[in-house]
Amino acid sequence: MGTTAIILVNWNGWKDTIECLESFGWPVPGAHFFILDNHSTDDSVLQLEAWLSRRSPGFVTCTPDQLDGHDGLDHQATLVLNPVNQGFAGGNNVILRYLLRSDSYRYAWLLNNDTIVAKDSLAQLLEYLRTHETCAFAGSVLLDYGRPGLIQCCSVRYYKYLGVSKLWLKNKEWKEIAEQRPPLPDPSRCFQMGASLLVDIAKLGRIGLMDETYFMYSEEADWQIRAQKLGLCNGMAWKSVIYHKGTVSTAGRKHLFFYHYNRSAIILTRKNFGRIAALTATISLTGVTILRSKFQLKESLYGLKGIFSGWQAA
Repeated sequence: MGTTAIILVNWNGWKDTIECLESFGWPVPGAHFFILDNHSTDDSVLQLEAWLSRRSPGFVTCTPDQLDGHDGLDHQATLVLNPVNQGFAGGNNVILRYLLRSDSYRYAWLLNNDTIVAKDSLAQLLEYLRTHETCAFAGSVLLDYGRPGLIQCCSVRYYKYLGVSKLWLKNKEWKEIAEQRPPLPDPSRCFQMGASLLVDIAKLGRIGLMDETYFMYSEEADWQIRAQKLGLCNGMAWKSVIYHKGTVSTAGRKHLFFYHYNRSAIILTRKNFGRIAALTATISLTGVTILRSKFQLKESLYGLKGIFSGWQAA
């Protein structure tokens, strides 16, 4: 079936990245790790190299343009040093471009670096895609890292006229939901979160890479909407469980959350649902931003700036 590429994007978050890597247990048969450092300004590279030297002897450090010189199959991990911070979409695309050129990989698992994996998380994702031929993407059940008995997300519903997303089953007790297995929302109106997303590389050739107009948020929604237009669906593997911290990249910088969330929501709506939906989303997001920011001036202004930037984006 080919090797699975596990992609983790790191930006000033080596502690989270190493905790994620530790949760796998090494080695991981049938998989290769691509850890892309998105031009960190802390000592992430040194810390990651030190950890990999202990856990994955023979690992390779390279730049994006050197990837073709490393087939990745004679060692467990490749640390890729991106010379610029390209965000979530751009960072993952660096690796995905290489995978599309290679014939050694069958699947790519996009995994946030602020996650912890259950023992069989990957196996369950692989099983799902192998048994659902029209699916290009499979997501995991995301549980709250700090409150592991509670669900963080089981698929996401996007409301195009409001510009907001709703995390399905958020804060529900996982034990109860696991027993009930409620039917999933209409997959044509939902998408799987990029925090844990397995991608069929063969189908990726038809869909294309993520749109790098998005720097953070909504890029995976856009990706899956494009797949749906080609008759390719997404689905959730109920038995694949991930523990997700969430909002790590904007921790202590909440104004950046409002900026990037709103910017991406407007881009997503304009691109996929038209100007009328984008106009109503603009009105909605303006009110939502003021309320969610609790009338804090900095957060509100950055949220409004994000909306404006979303209209300006190509």
